[in-house]
Amino acid sequence: MKYSKIYIFFLFALTLQINHTEAQTFSCLHNISITIIPDSSYLSGIDEITINNSAPQLEFRILRSMTISEISTSDYNYKIDSLDNYYNKITLSSKKQIKKNISKAIIQITYKGKIYNLPDEINLTQRHSNSAGIISAKKDEGIYLPSGSFYPALTDELSNYKIQAKIPSEFTLITSGEAKVIVNNNIKEYTFQTKFPMDEITLVGGRYVEKSKVYDGKTFSIYTYDSTSQADTYLDASINYYKLYSNLFGEYPYQTFSIVDNFFATGFGMPGYTLLSGKLLNMPWVTLSPGSLAHEFVHNWWGNSVYTDNEKGNWCEALTTFSANYYYNILTNNENGAIDWRKKALLSINDLPQAKNYPVIKFKYQRDMFDAVIGYDKGSFIFYEIYKLIGKDNFFNALKSFATEFRGKQAYWKDLIDKFSKTYPLVNNKFALNNIINRWLNSDSIPSIKLVSAKKEGNNVSINIHKSNDFVLSLPILYIGDNKSEKLYYVISDENTTINQKLDFDVKKIELDPNYEVLRHLYAWEKPYNFNRTLAEKPVIILPDKNSTDYTVASQLVQNMKESGWDFPVKFANEISENEIRNNSLIILGNGRNNAILKNALKNLPRTIEINEENTRYNDKEMPTKEIIMLSNQDHPSNSDKLCTIIYFDGLKNIEPLKRLFHYQSYSLVILGINKTGRPLFNMEIFPIVANKNELQSEFK
Repeated sequence: MKYSKIYIFFLFALTLQINHTEAQTFSCLHNISITIIPDSSYLSGIDEITINNSAPQLEFRILRSMTISEISTSDYNYKIDSLDNYYNKITLSSKKQIKKNISKAIIQITYKGKIYNLPDEINLTQRHSNSAGIISAKKDEGIYLPSGSFYPALTDELSNYKIQAKIPSEFTLITSGEAKVIVNNNIKEYTFQTKFPMDEITLVGGRYVEKSKVYDGKTFSIYTYDSTSQADTYLDASINYYKLYSNLFGEYPYQTFSIVDNFFATGFGMPGYTLLSGKLLNMPWVTLSPGSLAHEFVHNWWGNSVYTDNEKGNWCEALTTFSANYYYNILTNNENGAIDWRKKALLSINDLPQAKNYPVIKFKYQRDMFDAVIGYDKGSFIFYEIYKLIGKDNFFNALKSFATEFRGKQAYWKDLIDKFSKTYPLVNNKFALNNIINRWLNSDSIPSIKLVSAKKEGNNVSINIHKSNDFVLSLPILYIGDNKSEKLYYVISDENTTINQKLDFDVKKIELDPNYEVLRHLYAWEKPYNFNRTLAEKPVIILPDKNSTDYTVASQLVQNMKESGWDFPVKFANEISENEIRNNSLIILGNGRNNAILKNALKNLPRTIEINEENTRYNDKEMPTKEIIMLSNQDHPSNSDKLCTIIYFDGLKNIEPLKRLFHYQSYSLVILGINKTGRPLFNMEIFPIVANKNELQSEFK
């Protein structure tokens, strides 16, 4: 199961004492028979596990709430120990005192019990929740059974699965693999069979409304708790993803793709289906943006048919993010969307606190948003650097070969690098591509680019460039004339590089990397203000007056931020000194009536925004101020080297509306309606005002 930028709440890293070098060579078959009784949250089951190339010792995990009534095996002794608050560990040790592997073993485990673990709470840095497993017939709940809940999971190994499941007929079950179902006496009897090994399997269910379409012999389905008017929109989008990405990566690995409504906040990609929260499905403008449903669909290749071994490096989130969040913009000719993605990715990378930084090669999974910056944003930008160096055809030909060769297997960064290198071994007939990629992956730094000088004689332009660090990269330079412009790419390797270029028009200006195409440090004038930048500066939070009606909500927000990992100094507006204001970046809470510092900072709002106690005007529109909240990242009141964020609200009853603002951390300014979910009422970018941009630009007289 792969995750779309989510926080993983429990990772159970069990050490398997298996005497082999690659996990993908160790396979087993789970033949699982279960009965589910949703009204009592009850499950009973038998898992007959056939293990090929077995080992002297095996370890399984299963929920502590499941009582093991029998373990039948002729080859092993066993014991059951507590693993943690959720799981027990079943340890099987060979009865024969030998070191070599047993060629084949059959183990049958019988179990039963109640499964009811409510999804955990999320905080401001988390977008999704999780559960160790839940079975419920309640209206606002359902069935979610990950590995280790409805079957004993052999950790970090590839398995085939055959699942036979019985459940009352008003429920529908979905999992990976080909499905058959019959109904007998108000009981549905399912059979699921995987066609190649998987690293784990999850079973979900509910009282679903189903709609399906068939295209190219594949079935595309959507399962929702309520019939949705958006069903056709989502099915058509899925078919479109199928057309686009099958062309890029080769054969789609499964016979089906299903969109499944979940009763808690998830963005999970499973083999052959995705599990999305109902709230997300009710916002197609979000779900159909490049980084949501498309991301989960692409996971069917990267992570859900070609698998990772996270302990040795997780490459699939980076490749999926490149393919869906970024490259979908290219496939749909959305140039502005592509530029926006690159810019926001670079901003996140540039604003990553050094204490949270590490090389992409060491990314395993996403514990928080800082891991996401490394594993998703920086990793995908490295793929963009490879794409620029070797070209579209070579890039995707390598991925097609990779997807075919490693389907049903675990693959590693080395396997992926080898595919690229075999397709395009040398860049400029000089630089070994594998060395270039390894340099990017194994470094926690990024280069800086600076224009040292530029001269022109006629149509000949001479440019001197300085680059920090020993990265090899593809640098775009835009040549601008009165009636013509041309962008050319140059492979830059040395610390100092001279480029001599003849153009067929009179060049009036040059710009290095004007559209954020290089993984590099950004200059201050390239960075629009945003909340991420302020948070990275360890700001002082300025509260409204303690006797104001908004103080309680403001203090609750501060507490919520602390619980999410941000612990900043806090001051009251009427207590903070001018010196403290000048020497610190700021987060200012409240409104102009109860926070004098905020009232002064409102003077720096863009001219298109006007806000007072009664009304807020934006783009010639008007709303009562008490019906909006605003996040504005803007000029600091007294120090251009510091940052300032306003979180404006007036008369809120609780902090729930303010939590929504933390979904917009890459935005400069956003206005949301308190009683209106969905798209922002207004948003815009705000850049520092800088006259001199000669680090990357030069004009010729």
